[in-house]
Amino acid sequence: MKFAYWKTPKEDSREKWISRPIIPILLFGPKGSIYIDALVDSGADRCLFNSQIGREIGLEIEKGKKEIFSGIEGGEVVAYLHKIKLQIVGIDKVVELEVGFTDAVGISAILGQDGFFDAFRIRFEKDHDIIEIIPTKKH
Repeated sequence: MKFAYWKTPKEDSREKWISRPIIPILLFGPKGSIYIDALVDSGADRCLFNSQIGREIGLEIEKGKKEIFSGIEGGEVVAYLHKIKLQIVGIDKVVELEVGFTDAVGISAILGQDGFFDAFRIRFEKDHDIIEIIPTKKH
């Protein structure tokens, strides 16, 4: 399935807008699901979401395994790992993967390498502002 990059303005309205590979997903937890838009980030090791998203699907964030991430926001970010189910809107495949939840400002929804890139073939077509995502058979 192909998704168009999102065009977002910079703070200075005179500057060129930024195109980003953001896709619609559903996250499933013990007490429900939530629809969110997430950035597909090949430079991220793991999927990271804001803790509020985890709370909305019924997770007790701090009961997860604590992990420190570096390189985000210029320093270290504390996250708590939980297994959840994820589905890309428009694709039938539902995958279970371990993701991190953090209270770090600036982290909303990031789809990183571990788990997500194993379950889907990702092709970035920046020159056309399109990202193509196809489920793999191995995950």
